[in-house]
Amino acid sequence: MDLSIPEFKHSASLSPKWLEDSLNKLGCKFNNKIVSFPENTASGSCYFLEISPDISAFVVDLTLKKPMRFTRMPSEEDFWVVYYDISDGFNKHFVDNVKHKIGYTSKLGFAIVDSRTKSTYVSSVGERAFSLRLYIRKSYIMGYFKNSIVEKDFKNIFDDKKRKMVYYGHIDSRSNVQLFQLKSQNMHDSNYEFLLKGITYKIFGYLLERLNADMPEAGAFLEKDLLAIMNSQEYLLSDVLKPFPGVKALSKIANMSISKFQNLYLNVFGMSPASFFKNEKLRLAKELLESGKYSLISDVAYELNYFKTSYFSLQYKKYHGHLPKEVFKSKTN
Repeated sequence: MDLSIPEFKHSASLSPKWLEDSLNKLGCKFNNKIVSFPENTASGSCYFLEISPDISAFVVDLTLKKPMRFTRMPSEEDFWVVYYDISDGFNKHFVDNVKHKIGYTSKLGFAIVDSRTKSTYVSSVGERAFSLRLYIRKSYIMGYFKNSIVEKDFKNIFDDKKRKMVYYGHIDSRSNVQLFQLKSQNMHDSNYEFLLKGITYKIFGYLLERLNADMPEAGAFLEKDLLAIMNSQEYLLSDVLKPFPGVKALSKIANMSISKFQNLYLNVFGMSPASFFKNEKLRLAKELLESGKYSLISDVAYELNYFKTSYFSLQYKKYHGHLPKEVFKSKTN
């Protein structure tokens, strides 16, 4: 973490009082649920809404004009902070000094962090940061799983004397649809509150379904496992021009069995390592085709370790929906 970046420490709670207490220090104005930042700090706004006594929603829609670290201090209130981040670029989220890249292009846009755990959020300057954060009382969540077959998987997570919840993963497709709808709205519109309330209830429902389906695995998803998965991911993405290294090599980097690695990787990223690697390669292919640095499409294919241009073109079209020749810019001598 770059400690030279100015840090703003704040609290958080299910009521809006923390905004009034904290954001005044930044020169922000809090008026009728909307937080406005000083013009020299950021453009955009935030929106806080108490959905019910047990759930609150906090929407962040900002473009920072200067670097800043937002550090949420541990809370005495016992709740989860559930992050849904579809920012335009990469943001950094530090939990107990462990860095996680989040945002729409990072593939990790979903997180659950215990309110008693300190975390720091660092947005990219000049890029739109957009996230929905749900503050959900833990006792309320637990009520949905009383006497259910997954109740035992929650015991360690909800026991204050044991570990605190830290979980990262991909945003499910249904929540993504709701988030992009929310992102397209104006916070100052008269119907924004009703829209946010409806979207929050939908996303909360999807969250309950996800917890019910994934918690038997996620309950055992320790932070050291997440860190190991991310280490293997960094290696995987260090050079997407090379061939796929194989699950065996990646699981060795993560110091896990192949089966455990595959299950956890799928849980975090929503796809297999091979599929993720292929998608990243094809995303890079579009950049190379448009760069004007290659004389032939076959040159781009070979650069990406595709030895048959026809096969490369087929895979490219499956992913992007058009042939490489439609975006290719030939090198000019």
